[in-house]
Amino acid sequence: MKRVRKWPKAIFYDSKTTLFDWNPVWIKASSNILNHYGSQIDSEEFMKTWMDIGLGVHHKAAFAEYRKFTDIMQEGLVKTLNHYGISGRPEDIRFLTELWDDVQPFPDTLPALTKQQEMTKILIFSNVETEYLDMMVRKLQGFKPDFVGDMDQARAHKPSPRAYFWVLEKNHLGVEDVLYCARPQWDVQAAMALGMKSVWLNRVQWRAQVQEELRGVKPDYEVKDLHAVTKILESSILGAKKK
Repeated sequence: MKRVRKWPKAIFYDSKTTLFDWNPVWIKASSNILNHYGSQIDSEEFMKTWMDIGLGVHHKAAFAEYRKFTDIMQEGLVKTLNHYGISGRPEDIRFLTELWDDVQPFPDTLPALTKQQEMTKILIFSNVETEYLDMMVRKLQGFKPDFVGDMDQARAHKPSPRAYFWVLEKNHLGVEDVLYCARPQWDVQAAMALGMKSVWLNRVQWRAQVQEELRGVKPDYEVKDLHAVTKILESSILGAKKK
């Protein structure tokens, strides 16, 4: 009898914007900052600029000496304030960190992960400090992932290969064993560059209700929600049993 090899052995998830909806909190923090300085700039515009500038800081830091996520966000915030001619301070990052416990999972996160865990392991890694990831995971109402890790523990963050390989090594897995899933395109494409099959979770934008256009390398799968990831998993396992 031919032995069926189960694949994937695990689904490897990003957290922010993939499993947890932190955009409303980020926009609220942006609004509070702008109100603090008496600025009339639209809070979503400010947040998007902060996101773009912060991503550049974040990617540069990923390949340099380790820095905490809050420090990276702080530098991005100061650069964003300067961009708009606002004389802000590094301490203004508190407007975001004080709201972190308000971050909630997307509606599909808990039911989808619960169903998926019946078929394979669920691994979560986040580019945040441990305390913030713990806050988010506690919102999953009793669901216990098979593995939870963060950049503080790994002393590395994505898109550095060290972060992805740290998770795999901790779970005794190879790149061929997992299905990677993330909302950010750059995150998915970094995982693909390392040899992982990947799912781009192209969720609609928070307020505009539009989806992104793909830039760069096409992922193995593109889906709109986590229930579609469940279907990929079911199809993979069913296909393996038929062979």
